[in-house]
Amino acid sequence: MATAQAAEVSLAERIERATGENAFLCYQCQRCSAGCPMAEHFDLLPSEVLRAIQDGDESVIRSRTVWLCASCQTCNTRCPQGIDLPAILDHFRQQTLRHASVPETARFFRVFMRHVRAFGRVWELGLMGELNLRDGKPLRDLSMGLRMMRKGTIRFLPEFARTPRRVEPVEPSEDRVAYYPGCSLHATGLGFDRSFRAAASAVGLELVEIPGWTCCGATPVHGTDPFLAAALPLRNLSVVERMGLDRVVAPCAACYGRFCSALAEYRTDGDLAVRVDDWLGEPFGDRVRVENAVDALAERLPKRREDPERPLMGLKVACYYGCLLTRPDTVTGAADPENPTGMERVVRSLGGEPVDWGRKTDCCGGSLAVPRPERAREMTAAVLRDAKASGAEVVAVACPLCHVNLDARQPEMAGDLGFTLPVVYISQLAGFALGLPEEHLGLDLLAVPAEPVLGASARV
Repeated sequence: MATAQAAEVSLAERIERATGENAFLCYQCQRCSAGCPMAEHFDLLPSEVLRAIQDGDESVIRSRTVWLCASCQTCNTRCPQGIDLPAILDHFRQQTLRHASVPETARFFRVFMRHVRAFGRVWELGLMGELNLRDGKPLRDLSMGLRMMRKGTIRFLPEFARTPRRVEPVEPSEDRVAYYPGCSLHATGLGFDRSFRAAASAVGLELVEIPGWTCCGATPVHGTDPFLAAALPLRNLSVVERMGLDRVVAPCAACYGRFCSALAEYRTDGDLAVRVDDWLGEPFGDRVRVENAVDALAERLPKRREDPERPLMGLKVACYYGCLLTRPDTVTGAADPENPTGMERVVRSLGGEPVDWGRKTDCCGGSLAVPRPERAREMTAAVLRDAKASGAEVVAVACPLCHVNLDARQPEMAGDLGFTLPVVYISQLAGFALGLPEEHLGLDLLAVPAEPVLGASARV
């Protein structure tokens, strides 16, 4: 009897119970499909997914679209009805994880989460190596990997991390904040870690790394386990609370997005909050404000250093935010998720000239770069071409995932692009202009050298 009653519940009703999203709010305006960077590779456009749900078409659950979605949040940011389609697709992913229509992406999610459970943090070399072997492509991205190994941005052994039982309190102060580097900044994003630490110190910001921090889960967690998607980030924020600090900076855009999303879910889902508190072993106080690297620098740089020692002298910079730093604005609180200006303020304060261009918040391929690198290369090439066509001499980013796609993969794309374009972290740009020693900024770790461009701008 219970089975028969369950069968009578429509697909749309089941989705609304699981995710809180009402597919019938969609009136087929097509804005989600028009803005989707992966639409040409889908078997169902985003708007068609919602129409299929309205029609009760169960086959939509097995659509390739479910596993090819880059989770860039463009669709729900632009939806006039505020429908969170990525949340619906995550629900479908959780249901089809073992029988995915795009097995490479599902394998990536499973292996990623196995690393998180085993090590506490993601081991990038082990992750990529295992996936390449399982996909039958052991030499995929070999040249890029060898370059990174030579530069020391690939860890040969995994890091093991566990949340500490006891946390030493830290004396709070206005300029002292907790620091969550995230897994990438200890390996492929090492240049971001070095330069942000140096730039933060130069503007009077003291970073205190969270002891025993663990992975936030990034994109794979919300596609596999909705509870851990909230619990993993909040576990790190609970340590910050025990440290006695009320702010944390998460430079990685993916980590920043996961923290913001977890806080939003904890505040709006009472049942989830109870489960998280029970999992943590104590009530989460929700007393920590999360900042990203751009906001931290934009707030403090003009106050601390009005006259850069090596002003960028009109250097034309394409400020690239990517998709997760500002979207969706209901979670990040971004004033203008489609046209943010924080990075531009930083560049102008350093004497540079931000260029106007159309892809500043486009997705670079993000988490698809490992299981579906060909898709990421297409999206990355579009971003680089637009930046070059807009007159940029350098691209500034604030995400290690974006940086790998735009910088580390660029040498293999140079023949098709017809040019090379330096891609630097915004903290490297700030640190250089502030006169910090270049060895503290990780500029030597770049695949496309930036020193000639930066040096020329400072000598003008």
